[in-house]
Amino acid sequence: MYQNLLYAVKRRILDETEQAFQSHPAFNEKVKIYHKFPYQERVQYGVVLKNTSSSTVRMSADNYLSDLISHVRLAREGNYPGLSIEWVRENARDVTAYEQEDVSAQLGPTQRMFHTAYPILSGPGNTKYATNIGQVEVYVDGLKELPDFIDGERGVVILRRAPAAGLTVTISYYRRKIVDPGIYVFDFIEDNQFLIAPIYVIKRELVVETTTGSEVTVNLAHQNVDPNSDWLILQYRNSNVPRRLVRGTDYSISYLTGEITFLLPLPVGYQLFADYRWQPTNYANGPYTFNTYTENHTILPGVVLAIGRRAKKGDRQVIIVSQQRESQARIYGGHWTMSLDLSVIAKDPIQMEEMADHLVSYLWGIRKNVLESEGITLLSVEPTGESEESFMDLTGDLYYTTSVSISLQSEWQEFVPYLYEIRDIVPDIYLWPGTHDYTVSDNYTISLTSLTPDLRPVMVYPTTGYERLT
Repeated sequence: MYQNLLYAVKRRILDETEQAFQSHPAFNEKVKIYHKFPYQERVQYGVVLKNTSSSTVRMSADNYLSDLISHVRLAREGNYPGLSIEWVRENARDVTAYEQEDVSAQLGPTQRMFHTAYPILSGPGNTKYATNIGQVEVYVDGLKELPDFIDGERGVVILRRAPAAGLTVTISYYRRKIVDPGIYVFDFIEDNQFLIAPIYVIKRELVVETTTGSEVTVNLAHQNVDPNSDWLILQYRNSNVPRRLVRGTDYSISYLTGEITFLLPLPVGYQLFADYRWQPTNYANGPYTFNTYTENHTILPGVVLAIGRRAKKGDRQVIIVSQQRESQARIYGGHWTMSLDLSVIAKDPIQMEEMADHLVSYLWGIRKNVLESEGITLLSVEPTGESEESFMDLTGDLYYTTSVSISLQSEWQEFVPYLYEIRDIVPDIYLWPGTHDYTVSDNYTISLTSLTPDLRPVMVYPTTGYERLT
């Protein structure tokens, strides 16, 4: 978590210590784990974290590691504090999903072209559209058949020959699972609750495959379009010279229904594309209740967000999800070398030795590799000195202690995002996730009166790898 490097590592080691004794039938009911010695009562059977020390290890002169390539980024809006969500990241396991689709209903006497329900991606964890026939699998009555052509963006698969009537045709491919590209606005209505208002961004939606000049009306794929966010582009096939249609002169639009009416005839032989933003009317925007210092993997599929103790009612933040992965931040990082001293306490010297042996073997022999996968490398786990002290001076009862010294190395990372502070989400600002120019006019630029650089670090946390599987 942000600004909790040592806290997070200590808690992680204490969690593992507790799990060590919870999994042991002789100790699971009587051994307790403490961060410091409790004031209420003397510990009879337990483990107490006494001392912690640390030092930093630099990885480079300025601690720069690399750039982050991801689908998601975190941004502030306007004068809001923007501190409630401490960091966001892409969940690599939820970027794509494997789909096996039965398209037999599309069979016809000469039908070679089949359409899938989703755009076809190039492979697992990759949101680029498929362009190679090897990136899909087609089975006709259980027999694999190599397609002749695919268009991943449009979800089109063309076979080399038309399957006979009555056969079963299935297409297996990867589809997008991470949430749709757009701007997700988080409004904190309580210190532990927020609402989400999504604004989906559509880029180059194909509205007319080939214009005939006789088009009167067409419909966008979505309704409830943001006013003034629509851009209609005419482009000749294989041409890089687009022409923008002018609203009010070339066409009119119903933002409620997404219907476009042409006021002038379209030229013949062009493709018509639309860029726009739209807001869903049936989106389950909350309220969502959260606990601090926890990660959430479900509210936005494919996005992991973490909220710390700085969440505050009235705050607003924005998560931007792009169509493709792009450079999102500069990563700075290094290592912490830490030492932790644990006291193992028991009223019986034999049980004290058993508890110490069990803890050492559990951390070093069983959990070492697991912790390393989280960025916490155990350098040593060693039992040190033993001692005995009076439990009650009147009776002469003793309790026995031994120390377990743990030396470890953890990683820290700080992310300085390549993003802008969103002053206001207004209809006349066209914001493309996935582009750095933030198109708003014919010259594809936008002035910084609407967007201002925000170079504050948004995340510091002690785990390895921003895109680690979660």
